[in-house]
Amino acid sequence: MTGYDPNFLTETVPLPTFSPTIFGEVLHRPELRDGVFADYVHYTVAMHRGFRTPLFAALNVDQDLHKQVARTDRWRIDTRIGRENQLDNAYYHRNPWDRGHLARRATAAWGPSAQAAKRASDETFYFSNAALQHANLNQDEWLALEEWVFNLDLDKGNRFSVFSGPVFGEFMRTIRPDEREPAFVPSAFFKIIFFMNQSDMLEVRAFLMPQDEKALRDKSGRRIFDHQIYQVAVGEIERLTGLEFPEVLPGRNPLFYVDRAEVRADNNVTDFPERREVNGSADIVRDNAAPREITFADDAVDVFIAAAMVNPAGNEREGEWVSIANLTGETVSIDGWTLVDDKRRVERLTGSIGPGEAVRIQPLESVRLVNSRSAFIQLLNDRNEQIDRVPYTKEQATREGKPIVFAYRDLDYDQPARDDRLDIDATAED
Repeated sequence: MTGYDPNFLTETVPLPTFSPTIFGEVLHRPELRDGVFADYVHYTVAMHRGFRTPLFAALNVDQDLHKQVARTDRWRIDTRIGRENQLDNAYYHRNPWDRGHLARRATAAWGPSAQAAKRASDETFYFSNAALQHANLNQDEWLALEEWVFNLDLDKGNRFSVFSGPVFGEFMRTIRPDEREPAFVPSAFFKIIFFMNQSDMLEVRAFLMPQDEKALRDKSGRRIFDHQIYQVAVGEIERLTGLEFPEVLPGRNPLFYVDRAEVRADNNVTDFPERREVNGSADIVRDNAAPREITFADDAVDVFIAAAMVNPAGNEREGEWVSIANLTGETVSIDGWTLVDDKRRVERLTGSIGPGEAVRIQPLESVRLVNSRSAFIQLLNDRNEQIDRVPYTKEQATREGKPIVFAYRDLDYDQPARDDRLDIDATAED
């Protein structure tokens, strides 16, 4: 078992360490390297002894040696870790929770020969490399991020490394198979990708994907929605997980954790830690020297995209519409405001919305509401500040003649989280 290699890139990146807040929860066993680390082909995990779930998986990837190999689907217990310290198949049986790979099978399937790549692929099927991940998340948004990582083209030498893991929030869901101890469901998942760029400098991208709105909203505000990817600062992941990443990573990440005057002035950033919605690779912030395109006014202006007819019955161009609601106590002018779709097409708006009223934008002249896949709609004001942004899923988009309602997201934070918000399309492998 080679495990994660900290010298895989030309700049050394050690494994994460553990802050005092979680040090006592790290599983220690004499069978593990340094009493903590379980090494597999190309990757290493450390376990949380209470949650019986990995704290993180650290994976090296050589794209030049990738091979297409058959998928085994034979999940196993790692006896070095101990059966009692892992969630086995009983926790994933007849429920919506997938065995979410942290070190992804297809990404780990590399080696000098097909046989070596197949062994690396098979080695990802240990329960110590899995966490309770909702099927609709695992097979949709998380998969899209995994594929962006797998196809990364920014790296020099076609090599990169990945730290992935769960986030456990303050208010967690639990599941309890028959005659088994209950298990906690992660509230989110993180992923940190790092690589040497074409100038031989280390670059870092960090992402957070919430899985449970209720569990995280008290810490992270109302931009947390179920099944949405966010690009974040490494420091935010440290705060949420208790992990401590090598010092080289936060400084090479293009998002900012600490509020500084020069950052606000030079980068068009207003909220810290900085967080950016990601619905596709074009949304990923790449260079901290380039100003952000927009600032956020979501929390300052109570105007929302309330609903949209994405898949109307009959003529789509005539039938598509977007409803915008004004929940302030005053009339709001939308002259110069714009709707933007996920292809960056722009619909310019005019007029005003009275207090407590909504206006329907129909027909849509420029914006196209795609109904064959997940997408988003964005609302900007006349200063190019984001007023709202709503993602929708493939399943929602394919319901002909039924509008998608978004208004529940921000209206009442004292209401319990609804499990039916996890009802999202699933069509992929891990």
